[in-house]
Amino acid sequence: MHFQFEHQDSTIPFELPEGTHRLGGGPEDQVHLEGLPPALLTLSIEEQRLTVASSRTFTVNEVFVPPGVARLVLPGEVLGLTEQMCVRVLEPEVPVERGVGTVAVLKELLLGSEHVISRAATLTCLTGLDLGRTFAIGEALTDIGRGGGAKVRLRDRAVSRVHARIHHDADGFHLEDLGTANGVFLNGKALRQATPLTDGDVIELGRSLLRFQAPVDEPPAPIAEAPAQPAPLPPEPEAPAPPEPPAPPAAHPEPRRDAVEGWLLTLAATAALVGLLVTYALLAG
Repeated sequence: MHFQFEHQDSTIPFELPEGTHRLGGGPEDQVHLEGLPPALLTLSIEEQRLTVASSRTFTVNEVFVPPGVARLVLPGEVLGLTEQMCVRVLEPEVPVERGVGTVAVLKELLLGSEHVISRAATLTCLTGLDLGRTFAIGEALTDIGRGGGAKVRLRDRAVSRVHARIHHDADGFHLEDLGTANGVFLNGKALRQATPLTDGDVIELGRSLLRFQAPVDEPPAPIAEAPAQPAPLPPEPEAPAPPEPPAPPAAHPEPRRDAVEGWLLTLAATAALVGLLVTYALLAG
C-alpha cells in the first residue's frame, strides 16, 4: 500500500507491504519519522484494507480518534500526527486492460483535435479527467504521474505516482518507462527502452492519452533593409515662351496717291524739255 508523508512543503512517498507496521520516532519503528513519539501508530494492512490504532489521540481527516481504538482508514484519507505533520493514504493503482482498437482510437482523436503552435514542447491530454489540459515541457527531466511531485500530474488512478519520465537534452526529447505495472505505450506500442519523441506522438499511461508537440523554432529576425532612395522627380516642364506679337502689316501706298505723283513727275519732265527746246531755238535764231 502506498503512503505519502507530508511535512510543511515537503512530501516523502513510501510503500508498506501487507502485515503490521509501527510508525513513530523510535529506533525500532519500521516507519521512522523524526519528531514523533515511539510507536505512535500501528498500521495493519490486509488485502488492501488498512486499520490504524494509536497510543495517543490522532486525527483522520481532522476527526479525532481516541487512543487504543482501531480505525479503518480508506484511500485518500489523511492521518494527522501533529499540527504540521500528516500521512496521506494514496489510492491504489488500477490495472488497465488495453483494447485492441487503441491505435484506431488514437488516429480518430488526432484527426479531430486542434494543433496549437507553441515555441515550447508540450503534452496535451486527449482523454480522462484532464482532457484538454496542456503541460509545458522545458526542463531537463520531467516526471509524469499521479504523485504530488510529478511535473505532469494526472488525475488517473491507473497511473503510478511516478509513471514515466521525459529527458530533454541537445539530442531532443526521449520518453522512459519507470518500471510501472501498467507500462507506457508510444503510438500504441509498448515502450521497452528510452525512445525519442517526435511531433505528434501519442503517449498512453493508464487510461490517459497525451499528445506530444515538439517546440517550434522562432523564425530569425528579418534583416533590416536600407531605406529605398526616392525616385528622382521628373524635370518640371519649361514654361512656353510667350508668343511673339504679329508683325505689323507692310504699308502699301494708296493707289490714287501714286498715280498723282507719277503724273506730276511726267509733267515736270515735259515742261523742262520744252524749256530746253525754246531756249535752244532762241539762241539759234
